[in-house]
Amino acid sequence: MDNPVTERTPLIIAAEINMITCQTKKILLAGAIEIGCRLQEAKALVKHGEWGKWLESVSYSQKTAERLIKLYQEYGPKFSDGSDTSKSTSMSNMTYTQALLLLGLPEEEREEFIEQNDVGGMTTKKLQQALQDRDKANQEKEQALQENQAFKKGLKAIDSTISELKKEQAKAASMPTNPENVKAEAFSAGQPALPTHNLKTEHDPDAHIKHVEKCDTCCKTIADTFFDLTTALTNLAHIDPNLKEEKRKEANRLIEYMAETIKEWPPPKKPLRFNS
Repeated sequence: MDNPVTERTPLIIAAEINMITCQTKKILLAGAIEIGCRLQEAKALVKHGEWGKWLESVSYSQKTAERLIKLYQEYGPKFSDGSDTSKSTSMSNMTYTQALLLLGLPEEEREEFIEQNDVGGMTTKKLQQALQDRDKANQEKEQALQENQAFKKGLKAIDSTISELKKEQAKAASMPTNPENVKAEAFSAGQPALPTHNLKTEHDPDAHIKHVEKCDTCCKTIADTFFDLTTALTNLAHIDPNLKEEKRKEANRLIEYMAETIKEWPPPKKPLRFNS
């Protein structure tokens, strides 16, 4: 008895076309890898400077040849056309276009990406979007890492400043109170101590140049440190708002004291006194 003939429908025909298209794309990738293998072999044999001329015999540009060699180097050792089951099958399900798009990923990350995203079943558009999402996530991760480093650096700068101030306060606490002593006056107001300025008389007419340069250098240092401070406070605000406010107040007291001091410096006759 003869087997009945299966009725041909547009749906069946579409399924067959899609299957053949998929198989053709995989065959194209397998062929590209095999060509890349032979191109690499030929490049090693061709004399220096004759590579471009030799490629004319196979009708490939240098750019295309390098791309095919790259495909072989990246996928060849692990690629299987199905005959060798010991090799990876996840890459074998990719098309030529998909393999090209994934060349930008390091080998270990590429294998993980293929496994996690079922690349073989993706359209080109979806694969491109998945790669863009991955790049965006990596950039956000890198930015978060940099912000965290800046946060730690800023906290370290603040803690170092506060530590130095506490050391100066501890030293001042053991000194006898003297209304003419600028350090005692500063600490009686709850402010950090000012350094003692032992100045020498300078007769060099160009002596002002080094002091101007020193002022410029100090201003830049203050500006850079202030940027680190604000960066640290910004990050701390998202981590621990209460701790951020504590550090902000400490920094603000120091800044207010500096601003008040610089209004009239050096003192006209006697040490300046500031209220907290």
